[in-house]
Amino acid sequence: MITIRDRYLFSVVGIVAIVYAFLAVQFLDRLKPLTGDEPFYVMTAISIVRDGDLDEANNYADRDYEEFYPSDPLPRGWNGWPSFPRTLPPHPATTDLGGIHTKHGLGLSALIAIPYELGGRASAVAVIAIMGGLVAVNMFLLAVTSGATPQGAAVIAVMLAVSMPIAPYSVLLFPEVPAALLLIYAIRRLSEPANTRMQWWLIGTALGFLPWLHQRFVPTTVVLVVIALVRLWNARNTVNAVVSLIPIAASGFGLIGYNLWLYRSPIQDSADHAGFNGISGTINAVFGLLLDAQWGLIIVAPIYVIALAAVPLWIRESTLARVAAVASLPYILVVASYRVWWGEWGPAARYLVPIVPLAAGAIAVAYSHVNVGGRVVIGVGFVIGMAVTFVGVKDPQGFYHHPNGVNNLYSTADSWFGTELAEMLVAFQPLSPSPMGERVGISLLLVAVVSITTVVIVRPSVRVFRRHHSAGRAVD
Repeated sequence: MITIRDRYLFSVVGIVAIVYAFLAVQFLDRLKPLTGDEPFYVMTAISIVRDGDLDEANNYADRDYEEFYPSDPLPRGWNGWPSFPRTLPPHPATTDLGGIHTKHGLGLSALIAIPYELGGRASAVAVIAIMGGLVAVNMFLLAVTSGATPQGAAVIAVMLAVSMPIAPYSVLLFPEVPAALLLIYAIRRLSEPANTRMQWWLIGTALGFLPWLHQRFVPTTVVLVVIALVRLWNARNTVNAVVSLIPIAASGFGLIGYNLWLYRSPIQDSADHAGFNGISGTINAVFGLLLDAQWGLIIVAPIYVIALAAVPLWIRESTLARVAAVASLPYILVVASYRVWWGEWGPAARYLVPIVPLAAGAIAVAYSHVNVGGRVVIGVGFVIGMAVTFVGVKDPQGFYHHPNGVNNLYSTADSWFGTELAEMLVAFQPLSPSPMGERVGISLLLVAVVSITTVVIVRPSVRVFRRHHSAGRAVD
């Protein structure tokens, strides 16, 4: 029997599928050829399928990348990037092995290898878009678990899925959306009181595969594996433990073996990712991930201010929230410690995409605890994010920035409406940073806004608690 919840879930799937199909067509037309990190994942996929190895030296020597490059000169009516390097320089790992081996994780290339071989870039993008759709499904389920009605959960899931930063990355060849799917599924299931054998296997498979997408997920994976072990130990279910731990162990030992082969070390060489920040750089990055003029999450999607403010109440009310918080914290610290924490050539908040779907739970809690005025504010937050996303969808090349402190989406909107919003934004990335005073000022403003919003969200809950507590004492 189809329930009301099922109907709303189907509507989420249908709406997101239609939006992602439209985005895919638009992106494939305007964002050609592949740029940023995308071509390097494809080159590894080509090597895996056609050569059966990980040495890409012959693929670069044979210029295999020309199959996703246009003719020279550009064909008439060309609508893609106006300029790009005709010779693709590889992204090699720091290794003493001969040949060329990618510094990027192998997981995404493995996922898209056969689809790309069968149907080119469009088929590879379809794989990521399907995963983006599954992220939307999990956001819906997460919101329901966190107290939203099916209707409210559907609105939250759709609005997050079709706006920045999730939407553009759901039709691009980056590992962030697959990672988001694995994380939100594992966190949801580890928070449930019971799981079937198949669900335990899926949890183990998700946690096992996550570090293969990128090794920055290792700390978060370790945290979630520990939580899984505690759950399995308390349940005293040997079969479920074996079913879950086999893919985790196989993947973990496999990754260590891969690192030993490539780096002569059990961990990846930090030189592959431009090194790490000191303490001051990490603090700057924490706020920059949220507020940077070009790559900050809140700059393109202010709804996440509400999510941040609702986290304390969500944690107080939900085991799921506590698992999500414990898993997210080490990931944020790892990303913030990166010297190039903004992710370079790509849409905003790339490195936060794996964890932002978890905000569906926090937003659900916020929505259920505020009055009509608060719900209007939540709606406005969604609308602003959708408007910024629309500017980018109209011309997807606007999602991409050179590190000059100017947000292309806001500057485009300024040209439409005669405003000067782009000039008000503060740059945190170190290649063209705003003055320290401006960065500190806007960071303190964010802390104040989040703190005040937290009080507004939490106070109704406190009043309800006090009424119930008083009623209980009267009965006693």
